[in-house]
Amino acid sequence: MSPPERSELRVGVLMLPGQVPLDLVGPLQVLHAAQTLAGGLAIRYFGPRASLDWLGPLTLGGIEPLPQALAPLDLLVVPGQYRRGIDPSLQPACVDWLRRHAGQADTLMGICSGSLLMAEAGLLDGRRCTTHHTLLARLRELASDARVQGDCIFIEDGPCLTSAGISTGIDTMLHWLTRRLGHRLALAVAREMVLYLRRSGHEPQLAGWLAGRNHVDERIHRLQDALCARLRERWTLAGMADAAAMSERHLRRRFVAVAGMSPGDYLTRLRLQLARQLMEETPWSLARIAGEVGLGDDRQLRRVWKRLEADSPREWRRRHATSA
Repeated sequence: MSPPERSELRVGVLMLPGQVPLDLVGPLQVLHAAQTLAGGLAIRYFGPRASLDWLGPLTLGGIEPLPQALAPLDLLVVPGQYRRGIDPSLQPACVDWLRRHAGQADTLMGICSGSLLMAEAGLLDGRRCTTHHTLLARLRELASDARVQGDCIFIEDGPCLTSAGISTGIDTMLHWLTRRLGHRLALAVAREMVLYLRRSGHEPQLAGWLAGRNHVDERIHRLQDALCARLRERWTLAGMADAAAMSERHLRRRFVAVAGMSPGDYLTRLRLQLARQLMEETPWSLARIAGEVGLGDDRQLRRVWKRLEADSPREWRRRHATSA
């Protein structure tokens, strides 16, 4: 599915003393790669100081003052802080600022201990959330009405995205990028950064599109891109081999070696993933969804579903519609 037409997306980053470097750089590298590949992103950095001590002799500058009237944002990122680096004279005012202005962002993303700041601001009450495994108890103290979980690397609940810590900010930003700009751009960014996106246990949608992409074989990537873009086509092994510029025999062997599955199984998994997405996001019948994803009719969709899923399409749809 192609992402909708859009204007420039607006991203804000809260820059606080004690900031964990990878909490900032990891997610921002995802955005930078997306900006390079597709454009359409504007990023602002604001905080209580114009500059921050960062890594040894390095400092970060060019930080805007905390705006008293925050313009609407598509995303507000709250990176984590090292506790020893927190300035107690500034922290309460920053928590108050976040409490007053978080509603201006469509999505609020807490990276690692950034979830604690969101909790202090009262933004996680009644929501599922997570943080670094060493901080789960602290998060439960700060957000006693939240449903704190430690069995995932990130959680999305309403406008709040929280991650388990440090490198998982990259996974979390890829998830947001997929939601806003589509899985094809997220795939391109993951390839650009030579990333493998891990399953969170709660967000299977992303992992379905990125499964089998943890390799650097350009011809197989080219074929995988073509399959993603043209799921409705009646693909044959000969057509796949032509797209990959390989013989059929070499394609079968190479695809299994780098992707861990056959080309046909990969195509089936992509189709089933899009079917799940359409089941969750549309009221379409199974027959219409089957045609949209290239599975012909609802009988074929049910056969594929039974082979790869535990429950029935109806049960899955009811459960996910309820959770949404």
